Amino acid sequence: MAKIDAQVAALAAMKPTELKAEWRRVHDEEPPRIAASILARSLAYDLQCAARGGAGVRMRQRLMANGGGATRSAPAPRLAAGTQLVREWGGASHHVLMEEKGRCSYKGKSFASLSAVARHITGAHWSGPRFFGVRS
Repeated sequence: MAKIDAQVAALAAMKPTELKAEWRRVHDEEPPRIAASILARSLAYDLQCAARGGAGVRMRQRLMANGGGATRSAPAPRLAAGTQLVREWGGASHHVLMEEKGRCSYKGKSFASLSAVARHITGAHWSGPRFFGVRS
């Protein structure tokens, strides 16, 4: 274990040209065009996986099921025309009526999206579905 730690420390101390050379030696291909710090972390991960066996089968399956590890929130549900949303904000109750094609009506004005309404109400950029509680 101390040997692996020493090798990882050596990677952290390498110059970018040395890291690229190490990448070529380990992977037998040109290194990706990424920051040297990330290249060093990737090489350190490779060392640790080789020594300790890497991620287990179940973990790799979970990562692949999540699109390679990227987590995405579910899209906001489609709201039917006529749906009314209510949100308390700044001591006032704000009512939005959903229109056709995803448009919204607020205080007699038509908006392109819930996010546009949320921005109008708060003066700041918000996710409209999140602001109105349609999505967490």
